[in-house]
Amino acid sequence: MPATLSFTVEDIADKIAEYAIIRVYRSNTLGGAYSSIGTIPLVAGTFYYSYADTGGDLNKWYKYSFDTPTESELSPPFRVEGVTRLRGRQEALSKYGAGIVLVNTGTAADKITTVDYRVKTSLFRTDRGKGTWLLVATGAQAGVPRIVASADPTAGTMTVLPAWAGALADGDEVEWHWLADPTVWDGAFNRGMARYFYVDRVPLKGVANQEEYDLSSIPWLIDQDQISDVTWYPTSGKDVEESFASSGRWWKPRTDRDKIILTINPAIESGKTLYLYTSRPMPPLYTDAAVAPAVCAEELVAALAYDEVLAYLGRPGRGSAEARKTWQRQRIAHAPELNRLLWKYRPKLRYGRPRLPQPPVVPRPYRAR
Repeated sequence: MPATLSFTVEDIADKIAEYAIIRVYRSNTLGGAYSSIGTIPLVAGTFYYSYADTGGDLNKWYKYSFDTPTESELSPPFRVEGVTRLRGRQEALSKYGAGIVLVNTGTAADKITTVDYRVKTSLFRTDRGKGTWLLVATGAQAGVPRIVASADPTAGTMTVLPAWAGALADGDEVEWHWLADPTVWDGAFNRGMARYFYVDRVPLKGVANQEEYDLSSIPWLIDQDQISDVTWYPTSGKDVEESFASSGRWWKPRTDRDKIILTINPAIESGKTLYLYTSRPMPPLYTDAAVAPAVCAEELVAALAYDEVLAYLGRPGRGSAEARKTWQRQRIAHAPELNRLLWKYRPKLRYGRPRLPQPPVVPRPYRAR
């Protein structure tokens, strides 16, 4: 999915006096090499600029500079706002201590080499991390997990079995997982996404003299309580959206066996459109580059995925009884933070209790002087 970068130049008068363009740079990893991918001309009096990177995605890292005739220093690295499976997983690894992200400096197919101080040091024992997992995040072998067979901390190497199909490149990003298999994380990620709801606005074409509408064409609508409101634009000449439940009109959903029926009264004429405000679960993401809806919050996604991983580790058959009890206790300890984030990012339905800009003033003539 192409990425659209946004830039705000507040001091445009000063910048345009020194420079003519904004130069954009891109890299696959945070600390990798950044290459120039395009420019944006500066325009007098224009504060906001955008750049569509057709070869990028939300996992890429960017920098920019002001250029021509001379070039300014590069900006700090940044990513386009959004949530992908890779970003959600790496956020969970970082926040909950479930793993780290390394940069490979070798070119072998059966091991990684890194100079990261968290791996390369003689203070650690030989074969530290044996039995854990490595997942390549960028490059030709991206998305392929392997098990660590041996490790040499002094040399900063980890040998895997089986070997990757091809050699890794210098600069490839590799995730080191020690809590759970990367495939477990991917499954937990989608189970967590199914628990994350947001508000969606679904159009429903009106049919003349029809009072009942079958909603089975909306696959994720499985409960009539998911519908919070029905709105419409009653007059084509006014661009004002109104709730359908006003001026003698009403609507009501009902469950009829395996489908939901929306009943409205009175019927509307053909050509009118009704809009359903519903709570909708986040869609599953099956690739690292897959993008969640714009309202998705990365910290809640990470918390839900971590909760699902703990649930997986605490199930019968996953290790010893004492180990399962440890993960179950950890899940209980994680619950307050998860509940806080669920409350923070809970669906904000369009119509709730009235919220006035200020408390109403009740006239009290008996107190008049």
